[in-house]
Amino acid sequence: MSAVNASRTVVQVRADAERTGRSGECETGEHSFCHPQDVYPGGARRPGEPPLCALRCACACHKATPLDSR
Repeated sequence: MSAVNASRTVVQVRADAERTGRSGECETGEHSFCHPQDVYPGGARRPGEPPLCALRCACACHKATPLDSR
């Protein structure tokens, strides 16, 4: 079901993602958007510079766990 299927509408993909707990990208097989992404102030990492934040996938297929509220 995670393979791209041209016959599925956006509404169907969203419904399937909601039902399965996966992101829309994962539901259509576009996992490249779900890999961890570090965000840096200047857009590119400088030596020794920590990221401002890190974007992580929260879908069930990546076994995401809820973050504690801050």
